[in-house]
Amino acid sequence: MKKIKYILPVLLLLVLIIPINTNAKTLGQYRNELNELEKKYKENKDKIQYNESQIAAAKARINEIYNEIEAGEKEMIELNKQIAQLNEDIIQKREEIKSILKYNQVSKGESAYLEYLFKAKSITDFIYRATVSEQMSNYNKELINEMNAMIKQNEENIKKLQEKEKELTAKREELNQKIAILNSQNISLTDETISEEEEIKASKEVIAFYEKAGCKDGDEVTTCAAKQLPPGTKFYRPLIKGYVTSEYGYRIHPINGGANNHSGLDMSTYKSCSSCHEILSVAAGKVAYVGYNSSMGNYIVIHHNISGGYYSSMYMHLSSTRVRKGDIVSKDTVIGIMGNTGSSTATHLHLTMFACLYLSDSRCKYPGSTVNPRNYINFPSQHYYDFTDRNRYYD
Repeated sequence: MKKIKYILPVLLLLVLIIPINTNAKTLGQYRNELNELEKKYKENKDKIQYNESQIAAAKARINEIYNEIEAGEKEMIELNKQIAQLNEDIIQKREEIKSILKYNQVSKGESAYLEYLFKAKSITDFIYRATVSEQMSNYNKELINEMNAMIKQNEENIKKLQEKEKELTAKREELNQKIAILNSQNISLTDETISEEEEIKASKEVIAFYEKAGCKDGDEVTTCAAKQLPPGTKFYRPLIKGYVTSEYGYRIHPINGGANNHSGLDMSTYKSCSSCHEILSVAAGKVAYVGYNSSMGNYIVIHHNISGGYYSSMYMHLSSTRVRKGDIVSKDTVIGIMGNTGSSTATHLHLTMFACLYLSDSRCKYPGSTVNPRNYINFPSQHYYDFTDRNRYYD
């Protein structure tokens, strides 16, 4: 009884001083959450398909508007040419009318007109001169009528041009509204997107991968991962030589021109250096997933245990991959080759990082859980400023 009397206070003290991780979840709990997510996704499939049809319709309308604007601009160019030509013709007609008027002024007096007629050398010449005078008068009237018609046509063309300009302005406004709608729905094209369906599939594979490695349903995921992941102490640049080309955060997208959230850091290197195109793991870790989609191209996800903290790194747009799911890698392991696959404008590496285990931890979401790689890896602060190895520190 005395022993129990002393043991109970010690146990209570231990309960009070040992922190309990209320956020810790087991692999089985994550699997259940993933099943619920999949169920919800299937229930929303019709809505997703509807949204996709709306998106497709909006994009189709954008293409139509682009074509209409292009056709309208060509028509405006043609109208401007016609207006310029009419202006030249009107000037020419004006000069011709001036010449006729000058002749009429000379021959306006009756004596001048009679003198012209009476200079005829024969009755035939007399009739000819009288006819020419009449024709000149009629021609003058025709010139005036033609010029008035051209002026009227020019006015109509100018009016039509003004209407076309208004129409194109309205179409441009419609185009901007369509693009704004697409951007507000977060369905504008980006170079680092993964569909919910694909993420569910990948998460299932990663959970199965950890199960196969020995994790049980009752094991807390990060504790189990600690047993599977090789320990490391720091992160390294993924290229032996290169430069940063685009930062983490909001930017103007290089393909669609819209503002969007760039979920990682872009970097490139030199064509002349073949070994520089080799992508190395940013730290020791275990390959969690190797995949491909039309946006990210060939990509790799690696899980890391850095000084007891759990992280994920994702490498996109690779021309080829050199590792498989489940491989243990070191910081010096070549995992792939830099490329231009997926939604990409040039050969480069897109590096995304998470301060959690992406695809195995249900709280680790993409893109909401991404972090700026600069917070963990040292790079030169300026764009296109060379780094020449993986270790040198830059202010």
